Amino acid sequence: MVDNPLENHVPTAAQDSPLRPHCRKVKLSPDIKRGRRPISLTASLFMKGGPRGISVRIDVHSHLNYLPYLEYLAGRSSLPKGVLRGGTYFTSCTGGYEHASPIVHTDVDQKLRDMEDLGIGMSILSHGMPGPELLGGQEADDWASRINDHLAQVIESHPGKFQAWATLGWGSAERTIREIERCVNQLGFKGVYIFSNINQKTLDSKEFWPVYKRIESLGVAMDMHPTAPINMNGIDHRPLVPGMAFMFDTTLATVRMVMSGVFEEYPDLKLIVPHTGGFVPFIRGRVGRMIDSWTSPDDWADLSESSQVSFDKIYVDTVAHSPAALDYCYKMFGAEKLLYGTDHPFAHFDEYNVMVQGLACTNAERELIEHGNAEALLGL
Repeated sequence: MVDNPLENHVPTAAQDSPLRPHCRKVKLSPDIKRGRRPISLTASLFMKGGPRGISVRIDVHSHLNYLPYLEYLAGRSSLPKGVLRGGTYFTSCTGGYEHASPIVHTDVDQKLRDMEDLGIGMSILSHGMPGPELLGGQEADDWASRINDHLAQVIESHPGKFQAWATLGWGSAERTIREIERCVNQLGFKGVYIFSNINQKTLDSKEFWPVYKRIESLGVAMDMHPTAPINMNGIDHRPLVPGMAFMFDTTLATVRMVMSGVFEEYPDLKLIVPHTGGFVPFIRGRVGRMIDSWTSPDDWADLSESSQVSFDKIYVDTVAHSPAALDYCYKMFGAEKLLYGTDHPFAHFDEYNVMVQGLACTNAERELIEHGNAEALLGL
C-alpha cells in the first residue's frame, strides 16, 4: 500500500464563515493572472511510446478534491455539512444523500503515481462531489472560485500533466458566466463541469440557458457528473445511490435537455455524459419516439428535428462497469463519441484500461478513444 502523506491530517476548527484563514484564495502566478498558459500542450505529449509502450492516454474523468473546502463543510451546522471519520469526510447533501470523500482524494502525488501506472499522460481534473453549488448564493460562487484557483495551481505545478474543468457555484447566472469566462480566458481551462441537477433543479430550467449560451459561444465542452439525485424514493441503501440513482439522474438530465430543445437552441453545445452515458444509450430509442410524437407544453417549443439528432450530439466516457456495456456504447455512438475516462480515484479505475484494450475496434479507433477525441474536443 502506498503511504498517504495526508493520513494523519487533522482539520482546523471549522466555522460557518467561508472566510476562515485556512480557506484563503490560492496565490496565482503572474502568468496565470495575465491569462497566459504557464506551459503549452505540445503534440509530443500524445505521441506513441508512453509508459509500457502504449499510446499516452487523456483521462477526461478524474477527480481531485480541495481539502480546505471539505474542512469547511465539516464545520457547518446546516446542509451541506460534513464530518471526518477515519480519514474520510462524509458530507450530508440535499435529498438525504451522504457522500464519502477520503482525504487521499486530495492527494496530487498519489494521482500522479496512478497515472504513471495506467499510462495516462494527462488528466482533466474536476473537483467532483460535493459541489459548492449546494451552498447557494454568493458563498457558492466564492468557493467555486477558490476551487478553480487551486486547480490552476495544480496545473501550473505539474506542467503537461493536468488540465481542468471549471467548477461552478451557480449562485447567480451573471456570476457563473463571469467565472466561466475567467477560467477559460485567464486560467486556460478547456471546459466546464456541470452536475446533473443544480440544487434539485433540472438542467432544462430556463434560468440556466444563458449559461449554456455563453459556454457555446466560448467553444468549450461541458462535462456532466451526477450529484445528490433529485429522486431518492426507494433509494434507502447506499449501494443504490452510486450504483443506480446516479445513472438515473444523469439520464434524466440529458433527456430533459434534449426534450426541452437546449441542443436545438444551442446547436454547437458540446456535452459529455459520464459512465457511458448512464441509461441514455439503452433508452434513447424508446424515449426518443415518445418525445417526437409528443406535443410540448407551452413553455417549450416543439423540436424541429427528430430527438435523435440531439442525442447524436452527446459524447460519453468509457467508465463502464462491464465490457458488454462499453461495446454497446461503441456500437451506438461510434468511436468518435467515446472519450477515455477512469473516474479516478474511485474504486475500479484500473479496470477501464482492460475494457478499452479489449474493445473490438480498430487500432485507429482506439487511438481516438484514448486521446484523439479529447485532443479535438478540448483543443489540446
